[in-house]
Amino acid sequence: MRERGVLCTVHLWKLLVHSFCKRGRVEEAELLGTEMESQGLFLDKVMYTNLINGYCKNKRMKMAMRVFLKMHKMGCEPDSFTYNTLIHGFVNLGLPDKGWVLHNQMVESGIKPNVVTYHVMIRKYCKEQNADCALTLLDNMCHNGIAPTVHCYTVLIAALHKENRLMEVDDLYYKMLDSGVVPDHIMFFTLTKMYPKGLELKLALMLLQAIARVGCHIDHPSFPASDASDSTTGLELEIEHLLGEIVRSNSYLADVAFSIYIMALCAAGKTEGALICMDKMFCHGCQPLLSTYNSLIKSLFQEGLVESAKSLYDLMQDRGIVPNLVTYLIIIHEHCKRGDLASAFDILDQMDEKGLIPSVAIYDCVIGRLSREKRISEAQHIFKRMLEAGVDPDEFIYVTMINAYSKNGRAIQACQLFDKMVECGIQPSFRAYTALINGLVKKNMTDKGCIYLDRMLEDGFVPNNVLYTSIINQFLKKRELEFAFRLVGLMENCQIEHDLITSVTLVSGVCRNITFIKGRWHVTHKNAERAREVMFQLLQQKSLVPRERHLRISIKSLEEIKFIASKVMKISSRFMPNLYLYNGMISGLCWANRIQDAYDHLELMQRDGVCPNQVTFTILIDGHIRFGEIDSAIVLFNKMNEHGCIPDRIVYNTLIRGLCQSGRLLDALSLSHTMHKRGFFPSKGSYENLLNRLCASRLSVHALRMCEDMLAHDFIPCRYNLNWLLCLLSEEDKLYEAQAVHDLLICKRSVIYDVVHRRGQFLDKSAKCFLIGS
Repeated sequence: MRERGVLCTVHLWKLLVHSFCKRGRVEEAELLGTEMESQGLFLDKVMYTNLINGYCKNKRMKMAMRVFLKMHKMGCEPDSFTYNTLIHGFVNLGLPDKGWVLHNQMVESGIKPNVVTYHVMIRKYCKEQNADCALTLLDNMCHNGIAPTVHCYTVLIAALHKENRLMEVDDLYYKMLDSGVVPDHIMFFTLTKMYPKGLELKLALMLLQAIARVGCHIDHPSFPASDASDSTTGLELEIEHLLGEIVRSNSYLADVAFSIYIMALCAAGKTEGALICMDKMFCHGCQPLLSTYNSLIKSLFQEGLVESAKSLYDLMQDRGIVPNLVTYLIIIHEHCKRGDLASAFDILDQMDEKGLIPSVAIYDCVIGRLSREKRISEAQHIFKRMLEAGVDPDEFIYVTMINAYSKNGRAIQACQLFDKMVECGIQPSFRAYTALINGLVKKNMTDKGCIYLDRMLEDGFVPNNVLYTSIINQFLKKRELEFAFRLVGLMENCQIEHDLITSVTLVSGVCRNITFIKGRWHVTHKNAERAREVMFQLLQQKSLVPRERHLRISIKSLEEIKFIASKVMKISSRFMPNLYLYNGMISGLCWANRIQDAYDHLELMQRDGVCPNQVTFTILIDGHIRFGEIDSAIVLFNKMNEHGCIPDRIVYNTLIRGLCQSGRLLDALSLSHTMHKRGFFPSKGSYENLLNRLCASRLSVHALRMCEDMLAHDFIPCRYNLNWLLCLLSEEDKLYEAQAVHDLLICKRSVIYDVVHRRGQFLDKSAKCFLIGS
């Protein structure tokens, strides 16, 4: 336009400034504003407020105040929106005093605080668990003739419930209705988190009755009392009757009412009914709210209906509903939960294309999944990418990252991140200390773990069963049963109750050590022994009994381990029968090559009314594979459906590994095809096993296809398998196919590098050698 001499209009400048602010590129937006002024045009209060809002969202309040002062200097008077934006920014940063200063300045300049101003301050007080001040502000609103919105009441109701002031919750709810305020879907979502699960439909009925009476002025009589009136069917009939009346009275409130009902059905696990209700909603010409789509997408994912969830996501966009960060969080969380990181990364790419910055919760999901898959370098890169995007990490993601480092043997990096978190002004939580100490003990750095344990005690944290269980678990893994059980005794000495996780840890740890007899125990160095004693003394500081009263044991034989096992079972008996405890025992027996005893426990758990799950079958299948009993593993795999267990990705990968080890390549390939039909794909380890066996069987064409499939899922074959495949094709004079492998790698090279670096993945040396070229 400039090159052709076309002048930009004021509206075009406004659009550009607004769009850059919306994408978080506030500095560029401000430069555009400066250039606009150089051409004789001036920013108005809307553009100034956009700039201020952009800086406030980025938590750059000094820059926001600079723009605010410039606005005054240029003679552009701020309005209530401008003041509210700044007040909200200061309150979010934990600086309510500066917010009040602006509030007073706004009043002095003749601008009356509106409902948004009050809502910001009420929300802040509720977040600080100061409900009384929030209630005072609500009364001031009413006294000044400002009608509170449903959002003001919602945050107050949640705050009062958190303080266990239940009578005041009811009073405030009825006060809201008496003042003519209609409840909405956000209030329903808040109430579902406050009340026990199973009351979703009753809560929906209560809110729909309020919408009908207050919003639509329908004096709806209750259904006659009957045996079915409190049943699910009776509730659904009454709700549907109410919905019909609301639709005829008010179309906007019908959207809200239908959305509440659909959210209630999703929360109650009635996804099919929710979908039918959405169809009825469309038939009545109603438009589902964004939160309605989010609830349904989440429910479909949780029921394993991934394709249906994706279709609903597409339908939502086709109908003009733009996904928000909550939508993306739900989808990425569910993909990560299923282990489908490729799809999660695709969603991140879509967000990037739309100029959306993922929230810290989204990054937390991805990093947590990468940690569980031991892809720590990629998790580290994603964390760095989050910082570069300007997203401030919170305590939760710091703990996730510290936990990732600790579990993957990078205790030094965990310590460095912990110290950085403290430098950033974030107070370490008990979870952060526990994760760090656990990682240090795991890496035989117990002496350093004692330093952080001492800091934790100085910060006022009291060791609980979570800390004890994590430390005990590490010593059980090191086969140091004597010290582990000294800690068990110290737990009792400190009057700390064993919970289910403690019992599972003890059962699993002892069962794993059944096969270790005299002469095969871990030898502890003197420095390590001293560090252990320091840790023991630090933990004992909080003991309620002055003398040491712990279980002293000396492990010298298999019989003594069995004796300990019986003691552990006695400790765990109050949790029996329990799925996790049975799985722990079955796992230990499989490791000890006592498969028949494991099956005896399987029958026992079923007699006790505990149904085996996928983990139980995976343990047994893995046990058969480890001892070369592949046929038994296949029989057990086929019996899973009889027990109501649908094989998951881990079961498939475990059996593929066993089939490859047993030389049953055709069965392994058939199982991989079945996986694809189920919506799973093999892990990198399974792909490598299959490719290796195909090369060993000289099935070069099939090996080439397997290589292509690996690359399609962003898995780079190891150097050994690639070398073997190229040599095999050359030996068979399949030069065209060998060239195809070479070209495939060359073509994929730039794509793989781009995807790998964008997603935070890192190539090993061998992969780099092949991707560099011939």
